[in-house]
Amino acid sequence: MDMWWEGLQTAVQGINLLYLLGGTVFGLIIGALPGLGPMFAVTLALPLTFGLPAATAIIMLSAIHAATAYGDSLASILINTPGGVGSVASCWDGFPLSQQGKSGYALGISASGSFLGGIIGWIFLVATAPLLISFALMMGPAEYFMIAILALSLLSMASQGQTIKGVILGAFGLLLSYIGRDPMWGVPRFTFGSMFLEDGLPLAVVFIGFFALSQAVVLFEKGGSVMEVRQMKKGVMSGVIDVFRRPITVIRGGIIGVFLGIMPALGISTASIIAYLVEKRSSRHPETFGKGAPAGLLAPEVAKNSCLVGDLIPTLTLGIPGSGVTAIFMAALIMHGIQPGPDYFSKGSLPYAVFVGILLAQFAFFILGLLFVGQIAKVVMVPMPILVPVIVALSFLGAFAMRGFMIDILIAGLFGLLGYILMKCKWPLPCFVLGFVLGDIVESNFHRALLISKGSYLTFLTRPGSLILLICAILSLTWPYLKPLLFKPRQGSILVEVDNLGAGRDDMDD
Repeated sequence: MDMWWEGLQTAVQGINLLYLLGGTVFGLIIGALPGLGPMFAVTLALPLTFGLPAATAIIMLSAIHAATAYGDSLASILINTPGGVGSVASCWDGFPLSQQGKSGYALGISASGSFLGGIIGWIFLVATAPLLISFALMMGPAEYFMIAILALSLLSMASQGQTIKGVILGAFGLLLSYIGRDPMWGVPRFTFGSMFLEDGLPLAVVFIGFFALSQAVVLFEKGGSVMEVRQMKKGVMSGVIDVFRRPITVIRGGIIGVFLGIMPALGISTASIIAYLVEKRSSRHPETFGKGAPAGLLAPEVAKNSCLVGDLIPTLTLGIPGSGVTAIFMAALIMHGIQPGPDYFSKGSLPYAVFVGILLAQFAFFILGLLFVGQIAKVVMVPMPILVPVIVALSFLGAFAMRGFMIDILIAGLFGLLGYILMKCKWPLPCFVLGFVLGDIVESNFHRALLISKGSYLTFLTRPGSLILLICAILSLTWPYLKPLLFKPRQGSILVEVDNLGAGRDDMDD
């Protein structure tokens, strides 16, 4: 309890609360802009945290992380355009409510649903983190190597029919992560004689180019401006109150979100869609879904934010990112001297300050979202000719600010071009992120395992934990091909609905 008290005192310091509010406002604005999302916002803000105290930086990023996820829903509800991939399901009943003149009511449901989902996810995070870390302490290098491989294989499996592309991008991310000095022997490799590459490709710079700049090009191609926001005729508070009359929907959506968040790589888009389908099947009036059913909006909103926090469970306890955005979050932790994994709680009160910051972030976006929802909603009206230059300028400024090297601007530009090409070719970009972030974990633990076993590769097969994880990785890679042979989904089953919605979701993500 002493550490919790010290963590709370750290989190509520004036400077930390100031950055918490600033991060929340930034996240709400970025989230409200169509086509962006948590990954874009956290990536763009990552260089801004350089030089800040560790607790301040992580609290700010936590606020951006949570607020952007909620802000995504504004465009979904008001103009039927998902602010990010996690808000696709929010369009299906949120926009019909807006068409009925109940925009404020729908935004109230979204705000309180997202808030309660975040609280549920935080409770699971705090309750399970010590248990998972105790489990992690019993694992050796061979198990850690296989966990990283399993995470990559699960991500490729979750790529909606793009398993081969997912594996290729994951391997490409691994390859680029090896640029720099060998973690075991300190020998430079793949640097082509450049001193700028001896420390490897900077994570923040690569992610800024890969996501922020590539997304800016996509927005520039679309051009124009977003249509006028519909007037909110019914009060936001009525939606907030109605959420508390639906506890079963909240609990059901929260559990679905946390479970899918713990599973590496499945992400908020999967969680929100599954929660929507489960809620529809559980409803006494499923025919109202898609026509403005409050439960049809509430379920995906709760699941989305509980999954967002649930993603942090494997990230903090095992050092394995639960999604693309938590991979960036993990990079921020490492950048500020917090090593996720078994040693997470070895930094005194700082890890507890992170926990408190994540909780405060939920309250911050909920309160500010309700107070300024009308003003924030106007953000969707920003013309693209104004928005895109601002994104590009901030991206290049952030890339340069990391190390002060002009070459980092070139690196960001090259990865922006690469990200744009892959996006246009419909390749799953998060697979690259996981490969790039997990590269050091894969390589260092692979070599450590071989050193312990005196060069015997059998160590990955003779250790029970490593063997089980290897089997799971193989199954996850082959599952997209085994599933049609093992199962023939009935017409109207959830599996069929997920597949059908997945196709539509891919189109909307593009």
